[in-house]
Amino acid sequence: MNIQAQYDKIGKEYLSGQKVFFSEKEDIGTKFILKSLPSLEKKRILDIGCGNGKDMLLLESLGASQVYGLDPSAFMVAQAKKTIVKSENVVLGSIEETNFEDESFDIAIARFSVHHLSSLEKAYNEISRILKKSGLLIFVVHHPFRDVLYQEKKIYGKQEIIKIELYDNKVPIYFPTHTLKDYLSQSFFENFYLAGFEEEQSLEELLETLHIPGCMGIKAIKKERLE
Repeated sequence: MNIQAQYDKIGKEYLSGQKVFFSEKEDIGTKFILKSLPSLEKKRILDIGCGNGKDMLLLESLGASQVYGLDPSAFMVAQAKKTIVKSENVVLGSIEETNFEDESFDIAIARFSVHHLSSLEKAYNEISRILKKSGLLIFVVHHPFRDVLYQEKKIYGKQEIIKIELYDNKVPIYFPTHTLKDYLSQSFFENFYLAGFEEEQSLEELLETLHIPGCMGIKAIKKERLE
């Protein structure tokens, strides 16, 4: 299975379920991103895994001068192009390798997208390359501790493709498990300073009675490398 392009098949059901679900509950991923953002005046932002462009519209409403979206799903890119005014700002592709120029963006955000990658090293290097000096990376992912519960052998640190079912168990999502060390890796600290970290209880329908954080948010500042 192509993990990054799975939304080509389930995109319609995913967006429908998402709309209903967040009409009644707070989106804690968006909440973390919003409180981590500085003033967006004159800022150029990249939304990694932009989905249908909902977050792009929000960033524009907050005063960003330019907002770009990147998504590996052709279905989601098509939806985002219908949602935003500048459809040319939505690009099909992976954050592991982009065609953006060096130091193109002030801020990169990613809400529940980078955990779909099997390895984060190339993504961290690429994000650092396209961020300007002291640029911000803000992302939210499924919590590694919660994901162990979905593993067949329940072995933390042994990567496995897991399946979770969202929105009344109607929408199956697959992605590889990661550890905290994967996210806060040597590559991460070579490229960024850690500026913020939070853990939140899950909004998933399943396992809500288990007091295990469901997601985590990380805020990082691009580190200037010495030549």
